[in-house]
Amino acid sequence: MSIVQPIQINVALEVFEHWDSLGVEARANLLTRSARLLSENQASMATWQIDNAMRQISEPHTMPGPTGESNELSTRGRGVFLCTATDTTSEQVKVGLVGQVYAALIAGNTVITVGVEGQKLMDSLASVLPEHIVQNVADSAQDSIIAADHLAGVAAICDQNTAQDLNQKLSMKSGLISQLCEETDWQNLSTIAAPHYVLRFVTEQTVSTNTTAIGGNASLLALGSHEDQ
Repeated sequence: MSIVQPIQINVALEVFEHWDSLGVEARANLLTRSARLLSENQASMATWQIDNAMRQISEPHTMPGPTGESNELSTRGRGVFLCTATDTTSEQVKVGLVGQVYAALIAGNTVITVGVEGQKLMDSLASVLPEHIVQNVADSAQDSIIAADHLAGVAAICDQNTAQDLNQKLSMKSGLISQLCEETDWQNLSTIAAPHYVLRFVTEQTVSTNTTAIGGNASLLALGSHEDQ
């Protein structure tokens, strides 16, 4: 039995390529402007995610190949992420929610938030970001978003049991393999505040360029095939 794709997923997919193609620096400029509309603690978390992404994923990494080619490693967003928390009454959890959303966005993804706090965050971002880059759904619609075939991942602030349940749901889905980025340390946000957190929202891509003279690769391969006398 096929599952009807939620309209929010379709809308998010329509704007994903444009947002992802802007690049980290252009996205950082927009997100930095939006962070000024947040509370002090939330803005600090948003700025941390932006600055961290600029250090880690803003520039491609060049890796020489064994036969002389140049391999350029870069990242791009995965697609559509759901960002949610099981309890948003704590100020620290609200800060964590900001961290989730900004990490997903700076990495090139589009985002769907949930509930009242998600709506507040979406409203602050909507005044700066292109339309539909961030959307919000009611709590009652969360399960249908999680079940959607084209959801790239879920970022959730929750306890261990909820994380396990989410992981099981995502693993049993058809369609796109969905990433779970869980934060179970509500007080310290040790996962969201980690330098490598943004890497959980990206996929890698490599472009190889032949930089050798004509026949160079063949000559190198031939040399490597000779046995020592």
